[in-house]
Amino acid sequence: MKYFIIIGVASSLLAGCGPSAPDAELTKTSQTPGETVAKPAIDAVDTFHKALTDGNSKQALALLADDVLIYESGGAETSKADYAAHHLEADMAFLKGVRQNVSARAAQVSGDVAWVTSQGETTGTYKDKAIDSASTETMVLRQRDGQWKIVHIHLSSADKKPKSPAP
Repeated sequence: MKYFIIIGVASSLLAGCGPSAPDAELTKTSQTPGETVAKPAIDAVDTFHKALTDGNSKQALALLADDVLIYESGGAETSKADYAAHHLEADMAFLKGVRQNVSARAAQVSGDVAWVTSQGETTGTYKDKAIDSASTETMVLRQRDGQWKIVHIHLSSADKKPKSPAP
């Protein structure tokens, strides 16, 4: 089952964008000292997720490097054009009906490279199917011409196992 955000985003996604639609909310945890240094890269990740949630494909694509490599559910998209042609619209549709909660996040910068890792949960409904999944996301960014561009995304999500009733 392929879900990008985010989503799986968090999802699918999961790297902390603010709520933009009533049923597509994301909650962030507080930042660590390392994240303060990485704030511009974190902001790029957040803006990417918000653009997807808002259905703003132009803004989302502007944050991706042309040669971005996206891994999700054992598959790969090897460029911005590949992503735009295959999963961009589905990712935006998915994010309209779910809520993402980031429970843990870390970020670091080394020179012109940054990485932002997130863990969280995605809940809601997509195509009449209940979504209740745990997810992890890693985004690697490179600063090019003074702007952070996403060069790699690795997403993983799995349905949460139902809790066993107490004896």
